Amino acid sequence: MPDPQFFNEGDLVAVLTSQPLDRTLDYKAPEGGCWQGAFVEVPLGPRKVLGVVWQPGEGDFDYAKVRSVIRVLDVAPMQQSMQTFLRRVSDYTLTSMSVMLRLATRAPGLGDPPSMQQVYRMGAAEVSRMTSARGRVLAVLEEFGGLSFTLTELADAAGVTSSVVKGLVKLGAVAEEATPRDVPFPRLDPMLPGKNIIWGTGRRSSATTR
Repeated sequence: MPDPQFFNEGDLVAVLTSQPLDRTLDYKAPEGGCWQGAFVEVPLGPRKVLGVVWQPGEGDFDYAKVRSVIRVLDVAPMQQSMQTFLRRVSDYTLTSMSVMLRLATRAPGLGDPPSMQQVYRMGAAEVSRMTSARGRVLAVLEEFGGLSFTLTELADAAGVTSSVVKGLVKLGAVAEEATPRDVPFPRLDPMLPGKNIIWGTGRRSSATTR
């Protein structure tokens, strides 16, 4: 089975929607491009509907009048094996592809944008009036080298109340940012140093693991 195709911005892509049309529709790939199998939101008349980038566009319509994909959904693309499976079931059961796609994409909230949450990381400002509680918050952020925490996680790790963290945000010593929930884990970097745990002391050393 060939690898899925990548479409650059402006390339014609054929999108299969769950609407009762029984054919794909041509759209222009969005900014940043998209992969074959990507779940996308596309305009259809006055509405926005869910679809899957099925294959290259047919190109049998005036390119200037072709509308663009609105956005690529933040979910894993449909595998080509699933596309093949849906085609075979469609042929075997005499069921239209639009119905097959609707059955395959009934996960609640699939077309919803990702929900956001506030996270906290080390800020750039210096604290002019340091307290023990503030120092513990900054020590946690420094220890974990730029990782972000939710408000509850950071307050619990430092043994302080959330108001201490919020106070550091106002001073600029802690940065508050909005980020999507359940984002993919970052790629592991094998070149980064590790942390040695000194058992029995409850402390971590910053020595590089060998």
